[in-house]
Amino acid sequence: MSPTASGGEPGSLDALGALDPVDTYLHLEEGPTVVALAGGEAFWANVEGRPELHRGRLISCFEQDADWAAWELHPAGDEVVMVLGGCGTVHLRPDDGNVEALDASDGATRSVPLADGRYVVVPKGVWHTMDVHEPGRLLAITWGEGTRHRPRADPGAAL
Repeated sequence: MSPTASGGEPGSLDALGALDPVDTYLHLEEGPTVVALAGGEAFWANVEGRPELHRGRLISCFEQDADWAAWELHPAGDEVVMVLGGCGTVHLRPDDGNVEALDASDGATRSVPLADGRYVVVPKGVWHTMDVHEPGRLLAITWGEGTRHRPRADPGAAL
């Protein structure tokens, strides 16, 4: 059973003490419940097999030291991307149905520089990726239902 913050049962989040957001993600279900989940690489390896996460918002945090290797799109909800340390640039591109054009330098991509404590709200249905200029931590609050990924043609190349 995953620990929750409501119900006062053994294993509740209150009983866990301080949590490291890189090691423990939070799922804000549609109702009043918050569920703690083991974070890290193992979480992402099996995220597609977790339909219970499709509703509600996932709060995840991870260390990043390289440009993202993929574009990402959340068709069912907005995402908050916040830099907690380091800096980078988030690239946003509307979904026009042409995934081959994601890496094109045609003016359709908007770039938003982010540094410590700054965030961007990525609207649902917008492809996004990030170039990391200085290693640090990133916090994401995501409605994950239907999330899609496409590899970048050349991570680090100018967009």
